[in-house]
Amino acid sequence: MKKPKIKSLMLRIWMTFTIMILIIICCISFLYMFVFRAFDEKAKIEDLKVAHNMLLKNDNFNEPLRFDKLRNLREIQNLVVTIDNNETKVMDINQPPNQPRPEQSDERNWMISFTKYAESGQKQFKEYYDNKKFFFIISSIKNQQSGKSYLITYMPYFADNSILYNVIIIGIIFIIIAFFTSKLVASYISRPLKELENYTRRISNKQWGEPIKVKSNDEIGSLADSMNVMQKKLKYADENEKLFLQSISHDLKTPVMVIMGHAEAIIDGIYIDSVEKTAEIIRDEALNLEKRIKEILYFNTLEYMLENNVENESVDLGQVVNNMIDRFNVLKNDIHWELDIHKSLVWGDMEKIQVSIENILDNALRYAKTTIKISLKNKNGFSTLEIYNDGNSIKNEDMERIFDNMYKDKTGNFGMGLAISKKIIDFYGGDIKAVNREKGVSFIIKYPIKGNH
Repeated sequence: MKKPKIKSLMLRIWMTFTIMILIIICCISFLYMFVFRAFDEKAKIEDLKVAHNMLLKNDNFNEPLRFDKLRNLREIQNLVVTIDNNETKVMDINQPPNQPRPEQSDERNWMISFTKYAESGQKQFKEYYDNKKFFFIISSIKNQQSGKSYLITYMPYFADNSILYNVIIIGIIFIIIAFFTSKLVASYISRPLKELENYTRRISNKQWGEPIKVKSNDEIGSLADSMNVMQKKLKYADENEKLFLQSISHDLKTPVMVIMGHAEAIIDGIYIDSVEKTAEIIRDEALNLEKRIKEILYFNTLEYMLENNVENESVDLGQVVNNMIDRFNVLKNDIHWELDIHKSLVWGDMEKIQVSIENILDNALRYAKTTIKISLKNKNGFSTLEIYNDGNSIKNEDMERIFDNMYKDKTGNFGMGLAISKKIIDFYGGDIKAVNREKGVSFIIKYPIKGNH
């Protein structure tokens, strides 16, 4: 059976208050039944004992002390019982002399039966008779006549439940007050929450508009601030996505147009140079198009591949860099290479780490004029790789965006290499940044050394 869901905030708050009040009432009732009542019984027995002993000390049963005026002894009764040859005489001390003696009651006869336990001294009892609880004390007293005499002081015990009733009544009053208080609290809380709900719906529909303003310094205000930050980031991501799609469509459309144009020129027999030259242009543009499509697909699936990769291993970053330099040196042999590479072990997927460094080297080779400097050292728990090229500096406004997947270089070419490298390096707990030097640019990559990852 499914539990009923309470959707109303007011009812939830009211039920919370009600449960708390009921718990308090139950705790007070428990204390009353097991603690207060025990103290109350003990106090009344002590008062009864004091009254009994004072009567014994006074030794004048014809003029009893009026203990029944006291709050704890309102029902007190005193009996003098004389037993002689199986004949029992009872004198009610509390009964005025000018009034007739009441008939002997069953409960008195019942208490008189306990005198046999008081022959050796004073005894006190807590006993039930006819579902009524009695406190009584029996002491043997001197008797001028024959037989034995006893003083019995007793009173029925009735639990004072007024405190418990008052607690229950007060609890009910508080539950009623809590109902109206819950409405006020729910209204106070739900008003900004309703605004946040509408604001969230606008964000989900990409209706950016103005940030929400909640004049509150509590958790709701913090939530509103967080949602404003979220809205700002989502708006930025949405704008970048649009720019990304525009860049892709433009950069993919250009080689397609070139391929189509030269293909139609071959079909029509109209071309600038030879058929072979035109075919080479088509091939180069197709390879360029294929490379860009692969970059887009690789970037979009990179996060999944990183999260689900189980082929991590110990990678010698120095060896990886040296192998890359051998390959890149063939592509552009007019570049001067200055190397300071040391062995450095990192932990990760060999292929991904190679891609992250290869993209940076490819970028350096593209912009270098005469020199590329590479250093690899272990420093502060990180394997630090610095790749420098003596090309033009990067503008300050572009420095923070060069690792975005929508960034275009100075020539207007679209590329995702730097974004791919950053995503891989960040995943393995590393860091990458670009720094302008006096002449040229350095890319600094940090990977945690194996054992510190």
